[in-house]
Amino acid sequence: MNQKTTGSAVIVIGILLSIFLILAKQREDFYIKTVIQHNQGSCFLDDGTCLHADRNFITYVFGGVLSTSLMMLGIYLLMFDKTQQHLADHQIKVSNALKQVKKYEKQKDEFEAFLKGFDDDEKKILKAVHVQDGIKQSTLRYKANLSKTKLSLLLKDLEEKEVIFRKPYKKTKKVFLKMSFKDSKLSTVL
Repeated sequence: MNQKTTGSAVIVIGILLSIFLILAKQREDFYIKTVIQHNQGSCFLDDGTCLHADRNFITYVFGGVLSTSLMMLGIYLLMFDKTQQHLADHQIKVSNALKQVKKYEKQKDEFEAFLKGFDDDEKKILKAVHVQDGIKQSTLRYKANLSKTKLSLLLKDLEEKEVIFRKPYKKTKKVFLKMSFKDSKLSTVL
């Protein structure tokens, strides 16, 4: 049963309880009125008890509070409580985050498989370029911990294999991967 149906049902129960209480009070009032007419306008019975003093209003007060509470709860469920909507929205966010993680893991696995065909120095270069696509060649030298000459030879070899490409940038060059293994901004989702 959804929240709106529950709220409507609770309001109907509160209204029915109110109607029942009103009818019970009218019946009791009618009885007292009938007794007063039979006693020539007196509300005292033969044993001396007053019909008005003998009434029990606790039932009516409790019933009124209960029916009012039920109607207020029903209105709250109908109008204000959005718990189920929040849960559904949260479930969608979690589902999207899981899809992003799965996509990231697939791309990570693809990149790891891609690296299998390279030696250790080439892997260092490719990992550094993967982390920072467009890395300056001078920075790459320090990240890969290679000499300037060895780095230049390896980059030339990787360019010939069409794995990377370089673009001139000021007095150095920027290095880019030709294949894309980007993680689609996973950190913003998590």
